[in-house]
Amino acid sequence: MNPVCIVIQTSVSSMQEARNLAKAALSSRLAACVQILGPGLSMYRWRSSLEETEEYYLSFKTSARKQEALMNWLIGQHPYDTPEIICRECGASSDYADWLRLETT
Repeated sequence: MNPVCIVIQTSVSSMQEARNLAKAALSSRLAACVQILGPGLSMYRWRSSLEETEEYYLSFKTSARKQEALMNWLIGQHPYDTPEIICRECGASSDYADWLRLETT
């Protein structure tokens, strides 16, 4: 599994926000697939306070060529002031990597 696949993760506070981000990224061909999971509990420090929030988690699958564009788009579209946007590169089967490239052209 040498071909590259990019997975970008973020979280939002509602299923509607998650669906909106997923549909827009898919429509603009920034991602080939978006998986939405949740709700789940996120616990974090924010402005010196311990917070607990129910969130929905999105995993955007894209090609290496669209990585920067998708990350910049998410920064601009995300409803949070400081969104979690985590990107990782991973191996993928040749067929899956080809599909990612085709769908993000």
